[in-house]
This record gives sequence, structure tokens and C-alpha cells, in this order.
Amino acid sequence: MRMFALPVDHLVALVPDLQAAGAAFAAAGFTTTPLAHHSAAMGTANICVMFENGYLELMGILQETEANEGWRSLLALGPGFRGVAFDSPDIEATALALSDQGLAPEPVRHFSRRVPEGALRFSVTRLSRALTPGLQCLYCQHHTRDLLWLPHLLRHANGARTMLAAELPAAASLAPLQRLAAAGPGLLPLAAGPSRLVLSVPAGAGAPSEAALAEVLATSGLSLQFR
Repeated sequence: MRMFALPVDHLVALVPDLQAAGAAFAAAGFTTTPLAHHSAAMGTANICVMFENGYLELMGILQETEANEGWRSLLALGPGFRGVAFDSPDIEATALALSDQGLAPEPVRHFSRRVPEGALRFSVTRLSRALTPGLQCLYCQHHTRDLLWLPHLLRHANGARTMLAAELPAAASLAPLQRLAAAGPGLLPLAAGPSRLVLSVPAGAGAPSEAALAEVLATSGLSLQFR
């Protein structure tokens, strides 16, 4: 099995029922963010599970729009990991590096979203869906990390702390991006396989019950493993 080590910012799991998936993660001992709506044009919403080294985004499609056609086509393949956002410390430099490699990213776009703590600001550049079939991929630079990685969101009753590795059904399509990843810490191992997320937990932490994990799998398509 080929493994890719890439600077993952967050993993996107498409789910058919966002509230049900969020409730399943909460019942499994995860602290979740409130359901947040994207723009009306996007027609999507999310619930996130934050970890020290990234986060999991549960995304649901609330209304069909032209902008979410790509997500809808991916959800038709089944729930689970259908997108990856990679971390960028400098989005303009990343876009230039991608172009130099012949990967032709979309123009950089800047976004903001209000949360109780203030305004989240981030910039992204998306990759062509043709480049990574089976996955929607982008690079993301967070300008207000302190408003997203809030201390209370990092405390999970089941003890989960960090993402250790993940399996994605279409991970093989990430091969062109490997040459852009510098060696060093902060890289998440990704491999091809059924949607699976491996999480670190401290010794003695209370892992979710088999029933709770089964409900997570049923509602999100994700298999969770604790180490």
C-alpha cells in the first residue's frame, strides 16, 4: 500500500444527514462545533471536530446549487472522505509552486465568516477535480487560527488529541502533490483504503463503545481507530 505524507489542514467527509452525523460523533465522545451554514450559493453546511494538528469537517448538502455540483457527484459515490484541504503558510507562494509544477490551481480566493469569537479569515486555492479524481482538494491558509482552534473544542471526552493517519478511497490521486511536501513534522500519512481515521489518545482514556463507533460509521461512512 503506497503511503503519502502531506500537510493536511483538514479532511472533508461528505454525509447524507449532517445533523445525524454530528450527533453520532457527539455520542462517541467528541466535542463538535455548532452546525454552520456556508453561503446560499454553496448550499452546504458543516460540523467540525477539532484536533491539535488539524480537523475533521463533516459536510452536508442542504440544497442543490450549481456551486455544489462537484460535491453532489462525490456524495453519489457514498459517504466518507471525499475532500482534503492542505495547509499553506503562504497561499500566494503555494499557488505559484503549484503552477510551476504544472498543476494549474484556480486563482487564490479570500473568505471570511463570522463566529461568536470574531471573524474567521482564510484564503484558498483549489485544484482541478480532473487532477485528483474522487477527491476535491485545495490548499488553505488560515489568517485567524486562534478563532478556530479554541481550547474547549480540543477537549474530547474520549481523549482524542491528534490525527495519526487516514485512509481515503481515492488517495492514489494525490500522487502529484507528494513532490510539493517538504520532509519534516506536521505531515499526515495518507493511504488508499476505506474511509478510516486513526486518532491518538492518552493511556487510560475511555474509548467509545462499539455501538457508538458503529453509529459513526453508519452516519458518516468513517471508521475510527484509537491508538
